[in-house]
Amino acid sequence: MKDKKNLNYGGTGWHIYINLSLGLALLVIAIYGGLTFHPIIYLLLLPVPYFVLKAIRWRTGGVLEERLRIREELIKLVQPKEGDRVLDVGTGGGLLAIGFAKAAKDVKAIGIDLWVPGGGGTSFKTAKRNSEIEGVADRVEFKKADARDIPYPDNCFDIVVSSFVLHMIYKNRDKAFKEMIRVLKPKGKFAIIEPPGGYKWRINEDLKIKLENFGLKNVKFIPMMISYPKKRNVYIIYGEKRG
Repeated sequence: MKDKKNLNYGGTGWHIYINLSLGLALLVIAIYGGLTFHPIIYLLLLPVPYFVLKAIRWRTGGVLEERLRIREELIKLVQPKEGDRVLDVGTGGGLLAIGFAKAAKDVKAIGIDLWVPGGGGTSFKTAKRNSEIEGVADRVEFKKADARDIPYPDNCFDIVVSSFVLHMIYKNRDKAFKEMIRVLKPKGKFAIIEPPGGYKWRINEDLKIKLENFGLKNVKFIPMMISYPKKRNVYIIYGEKRG
């Protein structure tokens, strides 16, 4: 791959900003409250080092290498074949769309995203640039679109993938699931990477039943260890469309 150092699959600025902001806010509240109201408020200083250290951990380390490794793990599981059509939902910098386009001959990949400013440090332009750097600009297309209103017909794609997107959709998440399954061909493969829990999000038996009701079969939750910014388990949620 040429110019690997110029790839931009999303920065860590948001995580750094949030953790530093929380640490600074607690510091200010603790000092002001302790001086103005009661010394017990100084206890709010205790978690400040935790948030500062978290920001430092996000600032250092090999985020690009880890994202490329995660991509390869997903591709190895899904095993795209020659001529497949792939949809990457919430593509960001095009990580999965580009990876799948490279994985087999004549694979055509499409990446959709809303590219909300400040949402991950990527844009339509960075996705296009990444596809050029990785040598698949002629087989990858990017389009601005919402996961809850995918602008493609039923039974259009052999594979639908996503990475750390669905747990961040708080409103009408089920609609996104239904849309992703709708555009998948019968017997097509559905594979997304998500954390085990979050705000109104749990990977559990209820989610498995929901996905089966939406049209998937052979639903599995496959654990995968990631190491950035710390070692933790996430899951590949895999299934195949009935038909």
